[in-house]
Amino acid sequence: MRTIAGRIAPTEAGFHVAAAYLNPVMHLIEERMDLNGLVQGTLNIWIPEDYVVIAQAVITPTEYGFNETVKLQRCLINGYKAIIMRPDTHETIPGYGHGKNHLELMGQFCFRETLGVRDGDPVNIEIEGDDAWWDSGN
Repeated sequence: MRTIAGRIAPTEAGFHVAAAYLNPVMHLIEERMDLNGLVQGTLNIWIPEDYVVIAQAVITPTEYGFNETVKLQRCLINGYKAIIMRPDTHETIPGYGHGKNHLELMGQFCFRETLGVRDGDPVNIEIEGDDAWWDSGN
């Protein structure tokens, strides 16, 4: 398990944008990630160093609204199950997307309201260690 720290990005940086494009493929994410009910918006996080999201499952270019591949990895944020989404534009297309130091998190609730976070608030994200850890809910 790895913990990374970051800060909540301003809402104008794309809050709810990714969610709108991912809604049509949420059932595919749920099937591949063994999750249910991922229907709410995203939380944008800026982190101080580059990171890698493991392709636990992949949304193919034909399945995603921007015609790009999205890497996914399970994680916990403040104890809530969530998914890290990493569109390939963040890694491969200069000047497009939010950049390499950006996380988009999607969960079963609206992060900002449920967690009571505001722009610039610090947050810790625990990246998945293994299936036993994920299934434990701890």
